[in-house]
Amino acid sequence: MNKNQILNALEKYNLDKDKFMIISSAAMVINDIKKETKDIDIAIEQSYEEILLKQYKCDFEREIIDNGKTYKVYMIDNIINFSNHYNEYNYEYKYGYKVQTVDDILKLKERLDRDKDQKDIKLLKEFLNKREINSLSLAYLGDAVYELYIRQYLLKGNIKVNELQNSAKNYVSAKAQSNFLNKMIEDKFLTEEELQIVKRARNHKSHSSKSTDIITYKKSTGLEALIGYLKITNNSDRIDEIMKYIVGE
Repeated sequence: MNKNQILNALEKYNLDKDKFMIISSAAMVINDIKKETKDIDIAIEQSYEEILLKQYKCDFEREIIDNGKTYKVYMIDNIINFSNHYNEYNYEYKYGYKVQTVDDILKLKERLDRDKDQKDIKLLKEFLNKREINSLSLAYLGDAVYELYIRQYLLKGNIKVNELQNSAKNYVSAKAQSNFLNKMIEDKFLTEEELQIVKRARNHKSHSSKSTDIITYKKSTGLEALIGYLKITNNSDRIDEIMKYIVGE
């Protein structure tokens, strides 16, 4: 199952979003760390288990031991695996769902230490290493990706060539980028992980621009670093979402 298939399946079953989180390999797919998984693993609140067992035809699949505790795993229609160890993990919101954090996925895979998890562990470590790339390097890449998107967007409007540069300033200037970032933060549009990338870039020691104040410059750098990070982690869908938000589509 790819990301779209996972999201469509969860929508079909209409589970209570407040009572479960997507975990393990399915969470890796949601985070664009791997392309697909054979089923959807979720962790549910203990009080939600009885409801699911009554509402759906659930087959007992296996027991797992995690952190010294034993949990029963049930499966719905050979698609959704659920167990009630919800409180063991941290999560962030993505696509309207609670999704296990990448750090916690790695910890879970390493604790279980199964042969089938070794490839996932390698992918997770590679993903986390990319997050540690110098913020200014991420911003350098993000600046190019951001400006290319804006140029392509402006060309759709049949703007005269001599007007393109002035129109672009409404989007690519440090002040404009700072304002867009402020609005995304106010609207709670960014995930916790994305906010951490932005904050790390803003706090990075850098030289200020001669054309703008240091606070505006750092916010602009934060937005560019986020776009750069999403680019190197191959999260094109999220880049599209952010850029469409910025241009008002």
